[in-house]
Amino acid sequence: MGVADEVRAAWGGAALRGLWARAREALEAGERTFRLELPDAQAQRAVGEVYGRPMLGHGTRISVSRLDDAVRGSRFGLGLPEVLEILHGRPVQRGGTTARNEHRERSGGTLRAALERRGLAQAAWAEPWIQWVHQYGRVDDAELARIAERAADVLAHLALAEPPQEWTSRSSLAARTGDAAELDNGTTLSRVVLRAAALAHGVDAPSNERERRALWERCGVTLDAVSATVLCWALPLVGADAWSRGVRQRTALGLPTHLTLLDLRTAPARLVEAGTDIAVCEHPRVLEAAVAEHLAHPVVCVAGFPSTAARMLLRRLVDDGARLHVHCDFDWPGVTIARTLLELRDARPWRMAAADYREALDRAAAQRTDLPNLVGSPVDTPWDPELPVLMSTAARAVEEETVLSVLLADLRKRTEADPPGSARPPKRP
Repeated sequence: MGVADEVRAAWGGAALRGLWARAREALEAGERTFRLELPDAQAQRAVGEVYGRPMLGHGTRISVSRLDDAVRGSRFGLGLPEVLEILHGRPVQRGGTTARNEHRERSGGTLRAALERRGLAQAAWAEPWIQWVHQYGRVDDAELARIAERAADVLAHLALAEPPQEWTSRSSLAARTGDAAELDNGTTLSRVVLRAAALAHGVDAPSNERERRALWERCGVTLDAVSATVLCWALPLVGADAWSRGVRQRTALGLPTHLTLLDLRTAPARLVEAGTDIAVCEHPRVLEAAVAEHLAHPVVCVAGFPSTAARMLLRRLVDDGARLHVHCDFDWPGVTIARTLLELRDARPWRMAAADYREALDRAAAQRTDLPNLVGSPVDTPWDPELPVLMSTAARAVEEETVLSVLLADLRKRTEADPPGSARPPKRP
C-alpha cells in the first residue's frame, strides 16, 4: 500500500471530512485560522488525534499553520496541501476564492431547490441550515443531490413550527422516503435532518442520545414504544380492567408509575371521569414530594419538554374531560413548556401569573435564597402578558423547587372524598 492509500485509509473517514473541507477553504482563501464545528464525540476524537490536542464542546478554532505542522509531524511526513490533494483528488488552488464561492453557490442551489419543492425554502431555518450543510455537513458532492432530496422529504413530515398532533416511528418515517435504516444514529441523513430540526426549534444541536431522542420527539417522531415515559401519581382511573387495577395498586403501595407509549396503547379507552382535576408539573421533585406526603391529588410530571408519552397521556386525559392545572419553572424554557401544555383543551395555568412570580421573588429575598440568572430570549405568555416583562426586568429564574411548599399546599386542599375508582395512598405514621 502506497503513502496515498495509507493517508486515505487513516484520514479519509466521515469524522474528518469537515476538518479537511474547512482547511481547504482556509488555504485557498489565504486565511490563517478557521472555525470548525464538532457535531459529535466521534468528530471531537478524530480531530483531536490529528491536531494533537483534546477537542471539547461543539466547535473550536483551528490554526492552519498548526494543522500543517501536525500533519507534517505524522508518520506520513506530508504537508497539509499534499494531504488535501490526496484526500480530495485535486490540488489546493491558492487564491481560489472564486472557485470556492461557485462551489458554495452550486451546493446551496441544490439544497434550496429541494426545500422549495416541499414548500420549505422560506422557513427561517432554511438558509442557516444550507450554510451549515455546506460548511460542516460532511456530505460528499456526489451524494449531495440525493441527501438534499431525502432530507427535504423527511423535514416536510416533521413538526418544525407547531407541536406535533400525532407521532410516527423513525423507521416508518425513513421507509416512507426510502431506506428504513437511513435515519439511524450516525448516518449522514440523520445528521443533517437533526441540524435542521434544531435550527427550526431554536435549540442546540444534540450531542448525545438523550438529546437526539428529545429532539426527534419534539418533531413528532418516536424511536420506539417503550423508552419514552411519563411519570404519574394517584391517577383516579375508573376502569375495572387489569391495566387500571395495576396502576391503582401502585398508588396504594405509595409508588408512582412510569407509563410508556406501549402502556398507553394498551390502556382502556376511558381513563378518568369528566371534571377530574389533574396537576401537571415540570420537575419530578414536585411529584416526589406529593408521593412522600401521600397526597391524594393526581399529578403528572412532564420532566422537561413533554415526551411523546406525556403528550399522549395528557391528550387522553383532556379527551376524557379532565382539567389540567399547569405549572413550570419561571424561566424561558419553562415558559415555553407551559405554553405548549396550555394549548391543550381545558388546560389552565397554575400559579404561573406575574403576581405569582413577584411573590416568589419576594419570598426568596426574605429567605435569602439565591436565584439563578435568567438567560435566553423572552417568550410571550398569552395567559398573562405582564409575566415576560416582569421576568425580563427581574432577570431571575424561579425553579419549581423554590416554590415547592406553595404547590404542595395547593395539592393538600383537595377534597377528602376519593374520586371514583381511585386508590387512596396509604397513610403512614
